[in-house]
Amino acid sequence: MALVGKIVDFGVADILQLISQQQKTGFLLVERGKEAVEVTFWNGMILSARPVSEIEDDLLGKKLVKSALISEAQLKRALEIQEEKFKHLGEILVDLEVLSKEMLNQIIHIQIYDTFSELFQWKEGSYAFHPKAVDFDEKIYTPLALEHIILDVLRMIDEWPNVRKSVPSTDMIFKKPDRFLEGEEDSILQEGISQEEVKIYNLVDGENTVQDIACKSLMGKFKTSNYLMTLLSNGYIEVAIKERHVTVDSKISKYIAGERVLVMSGYAIWAIFIIVLMFLSPPDMESTFSLFLDNPESHADARNYLEYNRLLKIKNALQIYFWEKGEYPDDLKELVSAKILFDKETSNSKGESYYYRSEGDSYFLH
Repeated sequence: MALVGKIVDFGVADILQLISQQQKTGFLLVERGKEAVEVTFWNGMILSARPVSEIEDDLLGKKLVKSALISEAQLKRALEIQEEKFKHLGEILVDLEVLSKEMLNQIIHIQIYDTFSELFQWKEGSYAFHPKAVDFDEKIYTPLALEHIILDVLRMIDEWPNVRKSVPSTDMIFKKPDRFLEGEEDSILQEGISQEEVKIYNLVDGENTVQDIACKSLMGKFKTSNYLMTLLSNGYIEVAIKERHVTVDSKISKYIAGERVLVMSGYAIWAIFIIVLMFLSPPDMESTFSLFLDNPESHADARNYLEYNRLLKIKNALQIYFWEKGEYPDDLKELVSAKILFDKETSNSKGESYYYRSEGDSYFLH
């Protein structure tokens, strides 16, 4: 029997932890409108996570060719073998020795992190877990423990707003500054720049989009955008095209355009409504705008939502501490000492400490 529910009642992180703690094997399908993500579990560990709209083998093959790790001919040969043996494309490429199992795992793990960084931000939708045997080669694939993923993903989510100020779109294109003279570039890149940043820098050519660079570097969208932000702030690169236009026939562009129209229309309607209220209502702004302040989606609820996320992060950290130590900490500061949380993450948005009490195999947090 499938485990089903709604995200509003039981959050994504909660359901993932439940399945992981119970060491279940099967498939978790999370849906929100037309979007859907499938997470594969094996004995409570994460084997894969990907948008359902993306065909796994097609996605893997395209990434490998785009990253120049395999050729079109090698991909074609692997697909021919797949038709005969019905094996996973990754396993076939490893068997043919055109791809190492380490590289295959790196690609799959990046896909998991990128997918989870989006999925953890879903606050509505539904989920269904279907227990089912999972067939994979343990000698090739390395499943990830959820506790190794969850805090990294939460930190990514925290840092994304700052990264998006510099890199707001994966369609952006960067270029190297024209002022870089031949020979000068090498000396600039020796000024404390990391190997990962050099790798990203070398892929900046005035043609590759952020998405292209993420795919070719095998670093994922977040790390790629983060490194580009650093390179941009240090003057090593500059914006060539803020957003590349796609063809009108693209379903994605139609969807985005439609969403923008709806959002702008919504803003216009609200603006007109507020103006009418101002003319018809007495000059008591508090009574007029109390209509909005009482709304569940008001600023007060936005603050409550942020506090909920802070508490959720602490709960996840407490769970990881328990897995590692076999007990809950006596004080939240022990999470900082264990390098699971930063000091500022143990307080609320006002800088006040949360009330926490350990009760052996359980705890109270408020």
